[in-house]
Amino acid sequence: MSSGGDERARLANVLDRELGTIGTQAVLLSQVVADRLGLHARDVEVLDILSRGGARTAGELADLSGLTTGALTRLIDRLERAGYVRREPNPRDRRSVLVVPIGERLARDMDPLYAPLERDLTELYARYSEEELSLLADFFGRVNAAVREHIARLRATAPDGSTDG
Repeated sequence: MSSGGDERARLANVLDRELGTIGTQAVLLSQVVADRLGLHARDVEVLDILSRGGARTAGELADLSGLTTGALTRLIDRLERAGYVRREPNPRDRRSVLVVPIGERLARDMDPLYAPLERDLTELYARYSEEELSLLADFFGRVNAAVREHIARLRATAPDGSTDG
């Protein structure tokens, strides 16, 4: 008979494995969507950032995506040529521009690719009570915060583990 601690460790291991699988599946999904749209996977990730958060400066996108400003400029150029974003003057800072997602184009091209998954997830959510959904939302919010913090730590350290500065 297993003790409560053994069961907790087993469940934590299952969660770790499933979260890792979700991460891998997200990467693979981005690549499939990118292939369908004739884009790069990182382009799709930046489009996701824009579609969730709205217009951003190139600097904000560089911070959020981890891309250098040069790489991000090339990415924005590709997305602009493809009709997914436009550059607009930043009303708060004349030295920068905002990268604005073109919602109609994103909806036309991306919604059909994601709609079946969204339907499946809606059906999945229906299996859970409001209390369970609240717990899951809290859990995944905390997971995302932990991942963001870990990304920041990795960016702040050199490959050998030493800190910059």
